[in-house]
Amino acid sequence: MKAPKTILVPTDLSAYSLSALQYAVEIAKLFEAKITVLHVCENKRPSTKKSGGIQKKDSRSKEVKNIREQLSRLLVNYNVVAQSLQIFIKHGSPVREIIHTSRDLPADLIVMSTHGRTGLHHVLMGSVAEKVVRYSTCPVLTIKPEEFRELIDITEEDIADSLHTAI
Repeated sequence: MKAPKTILVPTDLSAYSLSALQYAVEIAKLFEAKITVLHVCENKRPSTKKSGGIQKKDSRSKEVKNIREQLSRLLVNYNVVAQSLQIFIKHGSPVREIIHTSRDLPADLIVMSTHGRTGLHHVLMGSVAEKVVRYSTCPVLTIKPEEFRELIDITEEDIADSLHTAI
């Protein structure tokens, strides 16, 4: 096992994903690692109308500028400062772009937040974090936001049932 030198932190610009960034900053301090923050804009369904390439490019650059501003505000508001921090904004499938970015860097560690989604939404949509864990070639540290940690009361029986073993 080697110490991480490059840490990838995917964010959806929520406070939940910033909790993962705060963890990553602490890990980066310990190992003098670089942090790359990644935001993925999900591609919308292609429209049936043909739009001009210039209009599309202009719209996308405005979106990227807006996201950079939001991310900068969040970093300042949550006092997340790292010596070596770079920001990537990509378009596409979040899982695919996270995996590709982790390989391209190459990242030694991915730190990302779970959102505590359960039930029907989780079943229908799946979890980005779960899929990243499944397909990543590097270790993934998932951070459950504190609000969700307090809501769950897990007993030893729950754990035994999940593991299909008896206590």
